[in-house]
Amino acid sequence: MAQWGPCGAADPADTGMKSILPTVLLCLAASAAFAGEGDGRPLRVATLGTVLAEIAREVGGQRVEVTNLVRAGVDPHTFNPSPSDIRTLLDADVVLASGLRLEGYLDRLVASIGPSGRVLAVGDALPVVLSLPRAGTAAEEDPHWWHSIDNMVFAVEVVRAEFARARPTSADVFGSNALAYRNRLIALKAWAAGEIATLPAARRHLVTSHDAFGYFAHDYGFTIHAIDGLSTDSEADAGHLAELIDLIRREKIRAVFAESSANPRLIANLVGETGAQLGGTLYADGLGPAGSGAETYDAMYRHNVLAIVGALSGP
Repeated sequence: MAQWGPCGAADPADTGMKSILPTVLLCLAASAAFAGEGDGRPLRVATLGTVLAEIAREVGGQRVEVTNLVRAGVDPHTFNPSPSDIRTLLDADVVLASGLRLEGYLDRLVASIGPSGRVLAVGDALPVVLSLPRAGTAAEEDPHWWHSIDNMVFAVEVVRAEFARARPTSADVFGSNALAYRNRLIALKAWAAGEIATLPAARRHLVTSHDAFGYFAHDYGFTIHAIDGLSTDSEADAGHLAELIDLIRREKIRAVFAESSANPRLIANLVGETGAQLGGTLYADGLGPAGSGAETYDAMYRHNVLAIVGALSGP
């Protein structure tokens, strides 16, 4: 394990990222110096999201020890790492982040760790990144990349390569594990395409709590109508809500969808104002907790597809 020395002196009552970074900076050099690379222990991986944790476990198998900090049900848009979380990140051999500015604190973390750190922003390495124009501001990159199975397949390769770099002696194992996982993802993609093919193009309107399904829409020909923007931390606009209500009535959109990590109040208001049905709860920002039926990526994706197709189909 890495030797902490003064790192253990961080005030446990201090939960602000900015205030603990000076302590982090003092500890980095010592922490990196003690990080083992070939001592036979599992690769220590810290992840900042449930989807990343699954990828790490599937690719790494028994050769990795995964600690996920942004657990199921926690909104990644508003998550802020605690001092104990920072210690976990510093003690890891590899840190996997979603990237594309989903983690607002990531730039500070990367700057602190410096060139010796192993923070991998998986989304930043993807070949296809969607950007959404915003009035009066520069376009924003959509960080919800895992809603495209093609992106997931590419992300698996990104993680495999990083694990192989960190543990060359396990490269073959990582490669075999990654291939098996990619094959399951490809099968999931074929299943999803078959299900969505039953839904007429005219009904592919997806009304959601926030703009998290752009990659899904891009892959399957949906139009997104979201209450909030790319982050759940944004404020709903009264004028935009009025436009949404008019659109739902005009297009006769049958259903609107709540999200597991978003406040359902505004979606409930849309249901009351338009007569559209509540199509169910979608998992937008990660996997579901134990007992939800969406604990794995496969289960989460199937849940979302079946909810969407089921609610928007029919006479």
